[in-house]
Amino acid sequence: MSPRSARSFGNEIFDIKPLALGGDPLDPANKLILTRAEHIEAVRYWNRVIADLRKSNFGTKPSPE
Repeated sequence: MSPRSARSFGNEIFDIKPLALGGDPLDPANKLILTRAEHIEAVRYWNRVIADLRKSNFGTKPSPE
């Protein structure tokens, strides 16, 4: 199902592994079709995870000793 047809049925295409965490935007195995309600729940979950990672300095290099 293409993104266009998925949306026409009230569904959303969702990246299983977010792009911000290294997910592949072109890999079909990284795509999932969710209902609008499921999509909102999944986005809220990943937004919290990414915010927590940023708070814990995710992606920063350790300071030299």
